[in-house]
Amino acid sequence: MPERFAIVRGMADEYEDPSGSTMAFRAYMNRQEQEQQAAEPAAPTKSNLPLIIGAGVAVAVVVGVLLFFVL
Repeated sequence: MPERFAIVRGMADEYEDPSGSTMAFRAYMNRQEQEQQAAEPAAPTKSNLPLIIGAGVAVAVVVGVLLFFVL
């Protein structure tokens, strides 16, 4: 039986510059970001006070437990 090799033909699609679609995608994303920023009001900043209080309570609990077991 003779060996047969696959015949690869040229692609039917025309050449498309990939940088053109990249630039179009970037323009689309920039437009979406600008629309979101215009539509959404600025979020209020959160306070770090609860985090500081929680850390202080955790340290106090750990120190209290260590003192209880040492003394």
